[in-house]
Amino acid sequence: MVDKEIKKFISNVEIETVFIFILLLAVLVVGVNLIRFLSRMITKKFPNKRMYVFQWIPVFSFSIYFFGIVVGIYVIFEPSQEVFLWFVASTIVAFALALKDILFSIIAGIVLLVDKPFQVGDRITFNNEYGEIVSIGLRSVKLLTLDESIVTIPNSRFITDTVSSSSAGQLDMMTTVDVYVAIDKDLNKIKAILEKIALESSYLNIERKPFVVIKEVLGIGGIISAMMTTKCILKDARKEKSFQTAFLISVNKEFKNQNIQRTIH
Repeated sequence: MVDKEIKKFISNVEIETVFIFILLLAVLVVGVNLIRFLSRMITKKFPNKRMYVFQWIPVFSFSIYFFGIVVGIYVIFEPSQEVFLWFVASTIVAFALALKDILFSIIAGIVLLVDKPFQVGDRITFNNEYGEIVSIGLRSVKLLTLDESIVTIPNSRFITDTVSSSSAGQLDMMTTVDVYVAIDKDLNKIKAILEKIALESSYLNIERKPFVVIKEVLGIGGIISAMMTTKCILKDARKEKSFQTAFLISVNKEFKNQNIQRTIH
């Protein structure tokens, strides 16, 4: 019965309907890109809403592609119910056998959307790569590193490997800056300087005061130094490098003004 329906369906397919379906696919791609463009425009106008807007982009993208293709096949080709169900089942089996890695990545992408270990706009560390999630697609996640490189990671990798999220869906984010000084210096004085400079920064959320953690570090030749790590909360995760640069410039300037040496004499 199904074979007869399939043969009847194929015989009724016309070039015009195939062209219309291809045109539909192009429209879906344009639609997804338009949503991404509009989301960037919205986040520029309302930067405090960036994380909220970004978390919905992958959901809309998946929905547009999935429902657009399924509805398109049903409306454009007008298959019978038997043919339509056969087509869906056959497609799933074909993808499972021939493209199991890609299918696994697609399923993993759906898991990422539901479980939300991270979302678009988050800063994550994955396999020594650190950067901002710029897109979560059907097959992969794109990560923009701090040196402006795009790293493409298959969705399936996030199911088996460990990922660390610095911002966890929030606009603000904790960041750290390390400053090394000789162990024989006045560490309390230097700690106060670092905290004061951090508090004066316009990049930080001062509602959560910065603090300094001190750790001894054994260097070359057995020389012990003090690693002073300033921990603070940025208002916007994207300002991480700008803050770190401005902070270190201010620290070096203050050290010179107060004649604080970095090495043991």
